[in-house]
Amino acid sequence: MQGRRAGVISRFLADAIDLIVVLASLAAIYFVIAGIRFLIRPRAFSWPELSALNLGTLGWILLIAYLTLGWANTGRTFGKTVLGLRVVDLDGTRLPFWRSLARAVLCAAFPIGLFWCVVSSQNASVQDLIVRSEVVYDWEPRLPVDHDAPRFATVPTGRSPA
Repeated sequence: MQGRRAGVISRFLADAIDLIVVLASLAAIYFVIAGIRFLIRPRAFSWPELSALNLGTLGWILLIAYLTLGWANTGRTFGKTVLGLRVVDLDGTRLPFWRSLARAVLCAAFPIGLFWCVVSSQNASVQDLIVRSEVVYDWEPRLPVDHDAPRFATVPTGRSPA
């Protein structure tokens, strides 16, 4: 299965895990804000009241940042890592930052586009077709390539290994 395009079930499960991570992050942010308010004025403490608009906007921004950073760095988010998936360019390389951002915005704005995988012969979502990406099975851990890192060459010593 290594390198094959992922189907809708594994992609959906990975996205559900990612949604849980973002919701947990939102809850953590809320409790940190409440904790800070408590530390500043413990006698007059009240739980912060958030409007649905503010909470939704913060969640949407957090989701886009989370997906963009994961896909641009290693091609994976936590959900994709758990399911052994990776978002890559059509040639199998890492998706560039701007295309990762565009894909994240499309996924956050139009999540139902994932289900296009069911009818697509290439298992491609609407977001994949627009951004020219694909989601493949990849259990191999890969770190992003640092092109600015110094290259070290091995120098033969002339001795045979002992």
